[in-house]
Amino acid sequence: MTETQTHAIDKLTKLKQGNRLLEDFWSEFVTWKELSGYNEVALVGLFKKEIHPALARKLVEIGQLRNSDSLDEWYEKALSFERSRRDAIEEFGGRKMMENSGDVRKLVLDVLRRDPNAMDVDRCRETRRCYNCGETGHLAARCSKPRKERREEVRITENTMEDFSLGRE
Repeated sequence: MTETQTHAIDKLTKLKQGNRLLEDFWSEFVTWKELSGYNEVALVGLFKKEIHPALARKLVEIGQLRNSDSLDEWYEKALSFERSRRDAIEEFGGRKMMENSGDVRKLVLDVLRRDPNAMDVDRCRETRRCYNCGETGHLAARCSKPRKERREEVRITENTMEDFSLGRE
C-alpha cells in the first residue's frame, strides 16, 4: 500500500457530508475514492455511512437501495431526494420534517403561516457579531478561534475606572 493510498483511505473514512450540499460532498468523495483502491461494495458502505443520516435512511426505506447496487445508483438517488427536498422548501417556504406513520415515514411540509402585518425581525440575525472574535456569521458559542479571557478585560476596566475616580492617569 502506497503512502498516497493510505492518505486517501484516511481522508475517505473521515469524510462527512454534514450540512453541505451532496454535490460538494460527492466531488470530494470521488477524488479520494479513486486513490483509495476500495472496491464498489466498500465504497457504497462508506458513502451510506458518510452522507447525512436522514438521507441515508430515506435511501434505504423509500429508495429501496441495497449494498449490492452501484455507487452511481446510490449517488443519483440521493441527489434526486436532496433536490426534491430543496425544491419543496423553496416552493413552500417551509421546513421538512419526517413523521412516523406506522412503518412508513412520510414527508410532511410544515408551511409557515405568516402574518402579513408582522415585523420581519429575523433579517437582523444575519448581522450579529461573535463576542469572541468580532466576526459576523456565527456566535461566540460556535466560534472556532481560541476563547478570549473576558475577566481580564473587566479587571482592566475596573482598575482604570478606579484610577480615574482617584484623579490618577
